[in-house]
Amino acid sequence: MINKRSIVCISVALMLIFSFAGIALAGNSFPEQQAEQSIKKAITYLHSVQNDDGGFPAQKERNSNRAITAWVVMALAAAGEDVAGGKWSPSGQGPIDFLKNCKDSLESTGDYAVTLLALTAAHQGTAYQGADLAGKIVSFQQTGGQFAQPARGEQGLINYHMWSILALASTGQDIPNKERAKEWLLARQNKDGGFGWAEGVASDPDDTAVAIQTLVMLGEDPQSSPVIRGALSYLKSCREKDGGFSWESNKSNSATDAWVLQGLFAAGENPVSEEWSVDGRNAVTHLLALQNSDGSFNWMPGVQSSPVLMTAYAIMALAKKPFPVNIDYAAGKAELPVGGIFSDLTASHWAYNSIMELVKEKVLGGYPDGTFKPGNPVTRAEFAKFMVYGLGYQSLESDSARRFKDVSESYWANRVISIAVDKGYVKGRPGGIFDPGGKITGGELAAMLVRALPPEKQVKVEAGPYWYSGSVQLAGDNGLLYPGFDARAYATRAQCAYSIARLKNLLN
Repeated sequence: MINKRSIVCISVALMLIFSFAGIALAGNSFPEQQAEQSIKKAITYLHSVQNDDGGFPAQKERNSNRAITAWVVMALAAAGEDVAGGKWSPSGQGPIDFLKNCKDSLESTGDYAVTLLALTAAHQGTAYQGADLAGKIVSFQQTGGQFAQPARGEQGLINYHMWSILALASTGQDIPNKERAKEWLLARQNKDGGFGWAEGVASDPDDTAVAIQTLVMLGEDPQSSPVIRGALSYLKSCREKDGGFSWESNKSNSATDAWVLQGLFAAGENPVSEEWSVDGRNAVTHLLALQNSDGSFNWMPGVQSSPVLMTAYAIMALAKKPFPVNIDYAAGKAELPVGGIFSDLTASHWAYNSIMELVKEKVLGGYPDGTFKPGNPVTRAEFAKFMVYGLGYQSLESDSARRFKDVSESYWANRVISIAVDKGYVKGRPGGIFDPGGKITGGELAAMLVRALPPEKQVKVEAGPYWYSGSVQLAGDNGLLYPGFDARAYATRAQCAYSIARLKNLLN
């Protein structure tokens, strides 16, 4: 709901008084078979409304819309569809092509976030029309932790802040100033436990459900967090007698059903349990009842509004995929999927397991174009980050890098270089410089790895012909060197990943 009012424009006059019998479900088990059949019908409907340019309209036979297409991409990815494949390019153009060729410029922080969520859902990296969307969103962060563009009047918009966090989480990178970003959001919880779309605005279930997903991404434990428990209590107050959830005028609708379901799944709740049902009816039964024979979903019974968008929302909910849809929620912990993330890396690569181990733990990441570039050389600054993150010291504070003339206070790796220096892993070069952009050689890598070994493993070795000879011997004795090791050659990303993973496992 990146400003839901602008996406779903429905007159209050259209809101009708209605009642209907919910679909009965046996026991408290999620209706997997019904949900699967519903998703298949919904996907068939989306096929029928896709335009020749690859994009999707708000409803059939209208022009394609960037925001609608982004939500559909997320929905299709959540359902396991290959969005970038030929199946979704019947006329030679697919939804990803439409997004990347769209002439509409991104303006609001919400525009950036939704587009990035769509690209990462389809494993298309973070590049968009020559810009790195993740980098742009990071640049929007204010000193207080909020993600917003003040020049656009976004200071008090809670929803843009949440979507920014979810979008960055979808890339696998750390949320910058994570604690401040979380504190900013926590301070915006209303007294009733819910969240509104902006400061000073009454709570609504849609934004409250998104807040739950965002807080889980920020590390809050759904079972013990008082903020998440309060948000869940608020959601219970939004249930209607038909089992659905409402935002305005006490009328249950498919959009709110879907978003609440995603929030419940993120929090580890069972949406069809007695706790979340009213006389056997719940958000799942209510949502399923709103599907039409063509596979589309109504907003409310007899009220069709932006059916493509409602169908996309419903697919994600019935697929049990909270935002971001390319993240696996497990016991409140987010993990990157470990297969098919990078277009240039397959399971047959010799360092695949080491690379993916570090990717899962957010030690390494890919490039904006969706590649990993395993053969690229690694700079001294990059390797300092690999060491610090790989050994779990990224939360430490240090300013030791200020001693180096070529590492400014604003340099992206200033803190990790400082930590690596404090730990004794890395040293500077003659002349008071660090040479952060210099490529690391195998010999330098071996020296840094050895400095991280525990004291009992740092045995004396015979001096060799080169300054790094002893380090290479000791690193090799401990199984830390990659296949084909060459002390004088530049170390690649794959080789560094292999050695860092070996060191990490040795120390553990």
